[in-house]
Amino acid sequence: MYENPQAREMMTLGRRFGKPVLNVGDNGAASGLRGTLPYDDEGTPTQDTPLIKEGILVGRLHSRETAATLGERPTGNARAISFRHMPIVRMTNTYIAPGKKGVGFNDLIGDIKLGVYACGAFGGQTMLENFSFTAAYGHMIRDGKVAELVKDVVLAGNLFQTLDRIEHIAGDFTWNQMGGGCGKGGQFPLPVTEGAPHVRIEEALIGGDV
Repeated sequence: MYENPQAREMMTLGRRFGKPVLNVGDNGAASGLRGTLPYDDEGTPTQDTPLIKEGILVGRLHSRETAATLGERPTGNARAISFRHMPIVRMTNTYIAPGKKGVGFNDLIGDIKLGVYACGAFGGQTMLENFSFTAAYGHMIRDGKVAELVKDVVLAGNLFQTLDRIEHIAGDFTWNQMGGGCGKGGQFPLPVTEGAPHVRIEEALIGGDV
């Protein structure tokens, strides 16, 4: 992002990324997760960094170099896969914060006539504002109920439009600690974790097969 003027413009602090229900962060200091570490590879202590608060971009991940370039503080996100590589800005444990307590999965799907329930994660890619995400598996939702299995579920589209279409977020939360990791800059696999509650997206481009 920091070397790309177009990406830097898209990631301007104060830009609205979603509805007020959306809160996103990255917490390298969380206990017992794959992406947890006390210090990054430049010696900066890790922390819980708010990225999106009530739908607004409020923070960005940084190394010492990128923080100095943009006049911000390092966040403890300079990471390298080994001593053979230079540290670059990477995620640690990135999450969507849970929504209102007591709001469950069934509350999110109860009035959906036809939809897709994407479960788990096999990975994803981004190219500026475009993304693709592969789910571990999926189910159809029919008349508010989880129905038949769907395979090869892929969610793709414009990142900003998709974030803005998150209309409901449940109060549950799960960390996904499956294998693999981040492959940014050819440094793979860097241990990371992602976490989220159930979220409901009002409209998205989804591919799959029964």
